Amino acid sequence: MLNSAATVALVPLKSVAEGERGRLLAGIAELQLAPGQAAFVGDPVEMAEAGLADAQRHPFVITTPGPESAVVGMGTLHTGAATDTGWHDDDSAILLRGFLVDHRTQGRGYGTAATLAAVELASGLAAQLRLPATGVVLGVNERNAAGQAAYLKAGFADSGRYLGGRSGPQRIMHKTF
Repeated sequence: MLNSAATVALVPLKSVAEGERGRLLAGIAELQLAPGQAAFVGDPVEMAEAGLADAQRHPFVITTPGPESAVVGMGTLHTGAATDTGWHDDDSAILLRGFLVDHRTQGRGYGTAATLAAVELASGLAAQLRLPATGVVLGVNERNAAGQAAYLKAGFADSGRYLGGRSGPQRIMHKTF
């Protein structure tokens, strides 16, 4: 479990016991997207299930820290898949995909804290798996101005345009570990 600024904890779903995983998956099922957000991100439960079934995907849950922790979001680190978002190769970066914060908890800093913690988690994953990756890449829809602003706030740099997104043109964003 990683903490960033003591406001969130990232819990890798593959590393928790079955009972805890069930509780976290139930929390994922309760996540609510803001109106219009479904165009930019998939169904949270389906994303978690896909991540658990794929050895290259590493889904995580974003929780508030402490004994009364609540699930406030989720995301997936996907190794060997950076070109899925238009990045120039699959080895130099780990793809952050399916990242979302429940709309009822947005505006509290969880997204920025979780994004920074996801970069830390990706760095640890790269070291653990002995990957050559030196950063995190993601794609954010050009119509998702709030998402772009949030990633810029977390230190990601706009690295160009990708026209292959399922919901239209994407901005490719990257942050070095």
